[in-house]
Amino acid sequence: MTDADPNLIAHWQGLNAQAEAGMITIPADVAAKCDAACVTYLEHLDKMKIDATKLAVVTSWGDLPSAQALRDKFLAKATGTDRSLDVILQQHIDVIESMRMLFRRYFDETADTDDRTSANISALAPEN
Repeated sequence: MTDADPNLIAHWQGLNAQAEAGMITIPADVAAKCDAACVTYLEHLDKMKIDATKLAVVTSWGDLPSAQALRDKFLAKATGTDRSLDVILQQHIDVIESMRMLFRRYFDETADTDDRTSANISALAPEN
């Protein structure tokens, strides 16, 4: 991410902290749709990351210095620097996974509430 871009991971971690503190809530149906969109996008990013590894395979570009310089320039775009494609894709993946943590919270909380309610009902029911 460039210096001008906001730190998106910190942003989503902040939202997670607000959700933990009960300051924000997301309806379960909205969280489910957002989570599904994240899953789809993560699959897309994973495919792109696999495809990007192919860019790092450098075959002979010839012996001329200009050919070697061009090869090195393309290689640096694919991997090996903090601005290369593999690093950028991983940053996107990290942000989407942080987003999913927020959305998954509501599934976990719903399951926990359901378990507690079930236990409470079972405790109140007479034994057969």
